[in-house]
Amino acid sequence: MSFHEILIAVMAAFAVAGAIDRIFGNRWGLGKEFEAGILAMGSLALAMVGIVCLAPVLANLLKPVIVPVFAFLGADPAMFAGTILACDMGGGALAVELAASHPAAMLGGVLTGSMLGATVVFTIPVAMGILEEKDRPVMAKGILCGIVTIPLGVLAGGLTAGFPVGMVLRNLIPIVIIGALIALGLWRAENAMVRGFEVFGKLVVAVVTVGLAAAIVEALTGFVIIPGMAPISEGFETVGTIAIVLAGAFPLVFVITKLLRKPLMAAGRWLGINDAAAAGLIASLANSIATFGMVKDMNRRGKVVNIAFAVSAAFVFGDHLGFTAGFAPEMIGPMIVGKLVGGVSAVAVAMWLTAKEEKS
Repeated sequence: MSFHEILIAVMAAFAVAGAIDRIFGNRWGLGKEFEAGILAMGSLALAMVGIVCLAPVLANLLKPVIVPVFAFLGADPAMFAGTILACDMGGGALAVELAASHPAAMLGGVLTGSMLGATVVFTIPVAMGILEEKDRPVMAKGILCGIVTIPLGVLAGGLTAGFPVGMVLRNLIPIVIIGALIALGLWRAENAMVRGFEVFGKLVVAVVTVGLAAAIVEALTGFVIIPGMAPISEGFETVGTIAIVLAGAFPLVFVITKLLRKPLMAAGRWLGINDAAAAGLIASLANSIATFGMVKDMNRRGKVVNIAFAVSAAFVFGDHLGFTAGFAPEMIGPMIVGKLVGGVSAVAVAMWLTAKEEKS
């Protein structure tokens, strides 16, 4: 059995354990996590179905512009999808439509989309809405540390997937350029950049919602509002697959968190971050929203470290694991390796930066 087959079997076992615990009154906490996985279907459908249906249309609109630009850079146009959209918010589906090859679709849609795309369309706008005003400069610093190491994460994931080194390095060029521009913008014009990301996030939600509404009308009446859309059943099949994976992934993460809590807390103290910051790192592995809510209780170094870590590593054992298992199960291992390499190296950069600040 391959790694991803073993992991899926383990998650299936935890889904069964969660179902049994739910039957017997949620005695061990696994039943609640099982429910959370299934109930995620609603929010996933709102975020994904519309863009999955629109992907062929968007690809046709974008190809005349994106293909020549990325060809000039020596990269596959699939990388564009992952730089602006999270893998589970349309990045994966759009990458497949734009890609010239399957490996490029996986590199752009799954690996880049789970790091850079997720940061652009989710992490920055959501963090801005949750963090207190005084923590915004710290957020910008953490995002900078995280973006700097995204190419390392994508490189590690691509090599783990067995993609040719030359192909991976060529396709890193637009990521490095776009990441550098975002970093420069956050450094020089933090407020304007953050507002821009908020507007972009709202625009994505609007496009996704229009796609979903058009797909619903077409499915119910047969009347085509937007020609060329994929059937709505494709979107719900993807969402349903992710939800059943999460029904096992959430109980698994719950148990892992329980087992690793003490050693990770000890590691946090060694890194010079307080208990709230150490707990935030653990929470990010499943979902970074909880981490952002805890930032106010962290020490300064802990804040920078957590936000830097979340850029690449957030959702590695949560939504992104569920998405990858349903979308391209062979990419589960590369996705985990890539996101953790990106996250851990971002922590190292954040530690170096905060240590330098403390000395000055």
